[in-house]
Amino acid sequence: MSRLFFSAFIAGLLLAGLAASFWPLPGHVRYLSVTTVLPDGGRQEDFIIRWPDDRIRRSSETGTALPADAATGAAVLEDSVGQRVSAETFRVRDTADNVIGVASRLAGTGGAIADTNRSVSNWLVVIPGRGAIFLSQPDAFDTTARQPDDLDGMITLSPMQNPAFWNNQQEQRITAATPRHAGRILRGTGEFAGLAGSFSETWKFDGTGPEGGAQGRIILSTLSESIE
Repeated sequence: MSRLFFSAFIAGLLLAGLAASFWPLPGHVRYLSVTTVLPDGGRQEDFIIRWPDDRIRRSSETGTALPADAATGAAVLEDSVGQRVSAETFRVRDTADNVIGVASRLAGTGGAIADTNRSVSNWLVVIPGRGAIFLSQPDAFDTTARQPDDLDGMITLSPMQNPAFWNNQQEQRITAATPRHAGRILRGTGEFAGLAGSFSETWKFDGTGPEGGAQGRIILSTLSESIE
């Protein structure tokens, strides 16, 4: 009986391998990286997130004490001494508008995620087939603050979602502007391994959506060069 079982098992593996050779599994679509070679060396690559279309919504947080903002899909945690952290996840596009991966943004203030009292943001961009890149920056203002909104009395997490935040502006630089405080590429994996450089995060306002919320883009512009 055992000999029959093992014979059938081995035959099944052989048949599965044979079938896979004729009907291979679909491969992941990989888009060519859209980069610009800079005249003074290095390269520039921009990652685009469409707001709010590319936000990955969170599942319901029933049974947990962690407050969640259902309107934005972000998680927020704040303690009694003013430290506050927000976490968000997005789809990421290249400049040709292809969805190429996902990104998470972890922002904190009051020393919540860095040894500083100012607002700080960390990005992790993951692109299947290419690798991952980890970015960190001090913010020009507190991006974790909850904003009062007039959308059915909701409280929104990010000021970007509130049309009143823009005040007739079309663009807002989030990375602290001084060169000393420019965003940094901390490390990477895959084809991003061995790269060093800087980046900037910019929010752009594209108009007001049908439900009254702001629509726009988050642009992560990286400037990198190999250090190996």
